Amino acid sequence: MTSVPFFLAFFTSAVAYALLRGGGPERVTAAAYSIALAGSLVVGTHVPGNFRVVPIGLFSVDLALLIALCVIAIRANRWWIIPAAGCQLVTVLVHAGKALHPAMIPNSYAFLADILSWPMVMFLAAGVWAYRRRRAKRITMPDWKPFSVPPRSRMPS
Repeated sequence: MTSVPFFLAFFTSAVAYALLRGGGPERVTAAAYSIALAGSLVVGTHVPGNFRVVPIGLFSVDLALLIALCVIAIRANRWWIIPAAGCQLVTVLVHAGKALHPAMIPNSYAFLADILSWPMVMFLAAGVWAYRRRRAKRITMPDWKPFSVPPRSRMPS
């Protein structure tokens, strides 16, 4: 029995929750996750060597998602995106580790490249829950950080 159907159900639920109930960062992250999943399904259907070598397509999708999550983490006014980006960084580092050490066991490599998807989706769901909780308590907080910060005033010498 495989966990793929369970992950897809969990993923779909969390992404739908984010798109319907989340703020701006949650929605953008849900879209990034969805694009990455679609990209992984497109390029990951024929993994060369069954994870005996680094699949360049999957590595590219994971790297693109890492870049997107880092940009969101820098721009968003949320805490949960930082560990989600950290999980994606570890996934990219697993690909790099396999490239540097090709003797890595293929099943271990495949497991390590996929396992952090679960907590990443959990962070998204927790972020939406925290956003909804703040709104219920009428706590206002901007979704995004300002593009420019006014220069600091100089103190007189």
